[in-house]
Amino acid sequence: MKQSFRIAGLMVAMVLVGSASAQSKYGATAEDSVTCVQNLSLYQEFMKQDAVKDAYAPWKEVLRVCPGASKGAYQNGAQTILPTLIANEKDEARKKRLIDSLYIVYDMRAANFGEDDFVMGRKGADMLVYSPERDQEAFDILHNSVEGGKERSEAGTLSADYQALNILYNKEKATKDQMMAEYVFLMGFIEAKLGNPALKERDRDYIMQARDNVNSLFFKIAECADIGRIVGDMLAANPDDMELKVRLLKVLNGKDCTDDPAYLPLAKAVHAASPTSESAFSLAMSLVKDRDMTGAAKYMKEAVDLCEGCPDKVKYLLKAGQVASANGNHGLARSYANQVLQIESKNGEALMLIGNAVAANASACQPPDSWGVYWLAYDYYQRAKSLDPSVTEKASERMASSAARFPTQSDAFFHQLSEGQSVQVACGGLNESTTVRFRK
Repeated sequence: MKQSFRIAGLMVAMVLVGSASAQSKYGATAEDSVTCVQNLSLYQEFMKQDAVKDAYAPWKEVLRVCPGASKGAYQNGAQTILPTLIANEKDEARKKRLIDSLYIVYDMRAANFGEDDFVMGRKGADMLVYSPERDQEAFDILHNSVEGGKERSEAGTLSADYQALNILYNKEKATKDQMMAEYVFLMGFIEAKLGNPALKERDRDYIMQARDNVNSLFFKIAECADIGRIVGDMLAANPDDMELKVRLLKVLNGKDCTDDPAYLPLAKAVHAASPTSESAFSLAMSLVKDRDMTGAAKYMKEAVDLCEGCPDKVKYLLKAGQVASANGNHGLARSYANQVLQIESKNGEALMLIGNAVAANASACQPPDSWGVYWLAYDYYQRAKSLDPSVTEKASERMASSAARFPTQSDAFFHQLSEGQSVQVACGGLNESTTVRFRK
């Protein structure tokens, strides 16, 4: 079979030899062109057969003889060939040479095919994996990649950038102020990527994961006192930078630092300059702290309305629902919760909101209708608990509270109700089916 590969490669090379432009791409001489095309054919055929070890020698020859011939050779090398060989290599000295070769492949790809920011982002991320001792170099490469690529940066690059800085911070080679500044820097690009209406769902998932990774590292080290101090310093240095103010407001909200002295003035400044969902949400949260739920409801609605397609839609809808519930507007709370479930079908907080809204109808009903309300509320709490582990504790508490209001078997007997029977709940504006259960 190898002989047939060589014949095919030679036939293609004979066509290329007569072209000067082809020779520049496939090698400096006619002989190089033959060698190049022959090895391209060999390595590609081995890759189709998942014979990575066999593909290595001809692949390496392609990069030596004709480094500008195929971008795919660099992609295969960095994503499959070298990682596979590195993973399987037992000899540490040879493994180190393979790792160094991986970094060289990234440099060669950038030199021959451009896309420096994209390629260096991948190189920096691999450095964190294969050469953790080169953490400062990895961070510098990643930061420069993001600085050049901005919102075009890959989700993995954005996440790796902060991971590298966090490693430096844990080794006391970076400060908390640097962690804060880099967080603001990265989150601006992450939010810009998430705000792209043409973003594919799969890519959105990757970016959301990157955002979660960055948030998780930042929130471990950041306290509101530190954030407030750093926010104050950054605002003092850039008093007219509205884009920075928007980002800093998002940081304060993300850590729930709504009591910080900088919070309300910052929210008012952003909202006055150009109302955004973030600024409306911030003003609503300030009013929640002051127990002005009516005023908070107005700004929460504004936050939801201004957040058309924005990445924090679920957060705003949930908070709007909770404020509506606190105001006794349970129908509106349920409406907000249903909008959340259209986005995240397994969101436990939304299901809890609906359960609470259902349970609130019990006071308007008499037995046996009021029992049906508690059975139905129990259903929603149980569903929340089964779908979303984050609400397990409070869902269990609400389930117990609802179960305590179930009828006894003797009470239900007088209404011709038997355990497990399906019934329709049709009071307080409800019209849903549930199952008869008795108090234990």
